[in-house]
Amino acid sequence: MIRKNNLIFFIVSFFLIIEVFLASPLKSQQNSSSTPYGEAIEEFKAFVREQMIIDKSPAITVGFLKDDYQWVEGFGFSDLENMVCAKSETAYRLASITKTITATAILQLVEKGKINLENEVQVYVPYFPRKRWPIKISQLLGHLGGISHYRNYDLEGHIKEHKDTREAIAIFQDFDLVAEPGTKYHYSSYGYNLLGAVIESVSGKSYGEYITLNIFLPLGMTNSRMDDPTDLIPNRARGYRLIRGEIKNSEYVDVSSRFAGGGTRSTVPDLLKFAKGIIEGKLLSKESLRLMFTSMVQRNGYLTGYGMGWMVSPWRGHFQVFHGGSQPETKTHLLIFPLEKFAIAIASNLEGVDLAPYFTRLAELILEEDFDSHPYLPTREERAIYHACNQVFSFGMSAYEWDKTKFQTEEKELRDAISYFNKYVSMEALTKDFREAKKKIEAGIHPISNMAFTRIGFHMASLLERVYGNEIFKNYHQKGPISFFHDYLSLQTKIPEIKDKFNSHFSDLISNWNENWQKTYNDSIRKLRIGLDTDFKEIRALLSSTFKNTEIYPDLTEEIARIGRFYLEQGEREKALELFKFCSEIYPNSPQALVNLGQAYLWLGNSEEARTLYKKACMLDPDHHSLSLDAFFSLGRRLENAGKIREIFLMAEIAAEVYPKNAELHKQIADMYLRVGDKNKALEYYKKALALDPRLKEAKEKIEAIKKELKSKDEEER
Repeated sequence: MIRKNNLIFFIVSFFLIIEVFLASPLKSQQNSSSTPYGEAIEEFKAFVREQMIIDKSPAITVGFLKDDYQWVEGFGFSDLENMVCAKSETAYRLASITKTITATAILQLVEKGKINLENEVQVYVPYFPRKRWPIKISQLLGHLGGISHYRNYDLEGHIKEHKDTREAIAIFQDFDLVAEPGTKYHYSSYGYNLLGAVIESVSGKSYGEYITLNIFLPLGMTNSRMDDPTDLIPNRARGYRLIRGEIKNSEYVDVSSRFAGGGTRSTVPDLLKFAKGIIEGKLLSKESLRLMFTSMVQRNGYLTGYGMGWMVSPWRGHFQVFHGGSQPETKTHLLIFPLEKFAIAIASNLEGVDLAPYFTRLAELILEEDFDSHPYLPTREERAIYHACNQVFSFGMSAYEWDKTKFQTEEKELRDAISYFNKYVSMEALTKDFREAKKKIEAGIHPISNMAFTRIGFHMASLLERVYGNEIFKNYHQKGPISFFHDYLSLQTKIPEIKDKFNSHFSDLISNWNENWQKTYNDSIRKLRIGLDTDFKEIRALLSSTFKNTEIYPDLTEEIARIGRFYLEQGEREKALELFKFCSEIYPNSPQALVNLGQAYLWLGNSEEARTLYKKACMLDPDHHSLSLDAFFSLGRRLENAGKIREIFLMAEIAAEVYPKNAELHKQIADMYLRVGDKNKALEYYKKALALDPRLKEAKEKIEAIKKELKSKDEEER
């Protein structure tokens, strides 16, 4: 009892101290109130203070650059035991952001003529065993080389001893390829270790020496280095993790085994120097940057969303590249909008923390845009149509701004693209065969459809800029896809050169959406921020009156859920349920709102209510992302962190009902039951897994072993 009370006292004291320290101006790099972005920074700092309490995050350092302006600040504690405040210079493990550095180094050596991207890796690393198929350097850069990621994380993820390059390569060198190179995107830190070995081979220097001499020093990144547990590293952040809701020290892991895939340590100011160097072309030629920032394509005609060392994905119509990192002691994120000369870098010493709320809010405040607004739509068909419109808008607009010559002269391709859109982005097609039409919609941005949606959006952006001018055109980043389509469709009757048009049913739908959106996405809703101090009675009244008698309106489900989950984790049951119920009332046909409420009931141990809500969500849209396996796994991690072991098994059984034909899921559930000693339940799920997939050798072996053990036990009892 004393131990429990001490723990509660520590947690309460910890967060009170955090609030005091976060409010202190001493950690500011500069007096932000006097800067060009002073008000935005002050608002962001208030957001960080609240979000860190929600996350239980010990420390975060975050910064941005915009043109020639830069701001960085540390929040919380880089070392809890010694009460060391985080600051701008706090040094965090970068984890997989290291891959952006490795890719830059490879392309530098390509420019020097020392590496050919189309050569096989054995040209440079002859000791790496040849596989069934050849592996090209370019394929390794885009995670298309077929190299495995961690195969047995229980072993490979907990290495304590230092590894040199040969020893790091030896970990995976005898693994079979997971796929023929070029056929399947498979993220692999080991593939980047192999690229690190290539760098060493052609440069004659160690990986760390090369990146220091050719990337860190030229950019003034004096606080960047290879991570080493034995070195004295100034301002080193200590790492933490959540175990059953309590903050604990991270497990000690030596990351030299991931050297070129995740073995560096740096600071947020240095990351911003790196971003600035990339933006200004200080490290690579314009041609190499274009190559690095171009998504690769699988042989099946689908983009991977990954170029060379960078994720490549537009955000609200902006051309964006980014990379995150996650490993023991750290979570990091670096994003760049090259055309806007804008970048955000963020690092935390809490494993697994979600950094998206931080960089999303900061981007919104600095660029004065709304990056996460989207409408609530009552049917899955309308949601699919909106998704198509958003893809056209975001991919088309970003492609146009990134390269205005790309699709300009291809009239036939544009005609075919609009025909493709009209055929599949329609109520008729979606009602007739939803999954087939949705599949075609998902393919709309990919080469398999000749990038139909990107071509359409590119054409629309070009015309809108020509008609309305650049200043009004730039506003579409804020206004979003509905306004983008509405304004273009209004030109269809005014400009004779628009020969290939969207059909009238679609035009009518957009007109209706725009009317509703203009009414409901007003200044009050746009400025609304939902936080721990929100008066939800006022919010209920505002939303109810604003959304009354409208068919579509802003979807605030995730913002409400952010606070609801916090209340759940704090044990404030009634507050949490009230919020989730309110959300499901405002958005009655939202699978996400129903699932959120179901998760709340599951968290509280009410599996029957949870099961009922999951079933309702499945009836509305069985393919909704809130019902994905990833969503279940994410909930499982939250339950595990909170020490809710019983609830994890309740969740697993619901997941098995949602995915009754997924053999691997059933096997994983069986493994869970076996770990806690429930052999009868384990046997039940192993049998289900084997019935679904008779090739599951492991399930068959486990069934035989359990039967043998149960028989032996039965004989003993007799």
